[in-house]
Amino acid sequence: MKPILGYWDIRGRANPMRMLLHYVGVDFDDKRYTDPNEYYGKDLIKLSEVLDFPNLPYYIDDEVKMTQSRAILHHLGQKHNLVGSNHQELARMGVIDEQVIELIVSLVSIAYPPDVENRKEIHQKLRMEYVAALPSKLAAIANFLGKDEWMGGKKLTYIDFIIYDALDINRRLFDPKHFNAFPTLVAYVTRIENLQGIKEYLSSDAFQPMPIFSPVALFGNTKDYTFTE
Repeated sequence: MKPILGYWDIRGRANPMRMLLHYVGVDFDDKRYTDPNEYYGKDLIKLSEVLDFPNLPYYIDDEVKMTQSRAILHHLGQKHNLVGSNHQELARMGVIDEQVIELIVSLVSIAYPPDVENRKEIHQKLRMEYVAALPSKLAAIANFLGKDEWMGGKKLTYIDFIIYDALDINRRLFDPKHFNAFPTLVAYVTRIENLQGIKEYLSSDAFQPMPIFSPVALFGNTKDYTFTE
């Protein structure tokens, strides 16, 4: 059967999976939900029969039926030999993955502040704090990469698609000058963008740079979103 990757019709958590599948040349069904009722009112009932923890994103192929974005990426990395070659590379992959999760969690908190009367003020405060800390966060990632081509070391792994996505999201949500101040990160991102399969994906209609978040988010929530600080 053709593999199925199911997620909302946004960039969200699915883009690293889409990148990986396009890179390895897998012909898959990129199922994107635009109507919540299609998922909650229809597909969720059927998916609950085959998924242990029904949720989005989900991935189904001949071997597995699974949810949880990191688990899906780990499975695809193992299946397509996009994992570290030794304990040192595996350790580096784990470290940078956790570090980037912190960035993404912070962005989600900014996008979806508590539903209270002053949520826009909370959003703005969190956003300003994030921007102030962003250069040091990017510097740490650049230092971690060092002179290596890839985050795990000398070999491209599934972690690189996760890191690419996080870096690209930051340069789209905020002034690109923060990202462009680090030539090694610019070169790293360019290296990934020029990979066979990735280059074609990023130039196709299948790639969705925006929206990153759902329509109820306070930023990064429309196709024509541009940064403001």
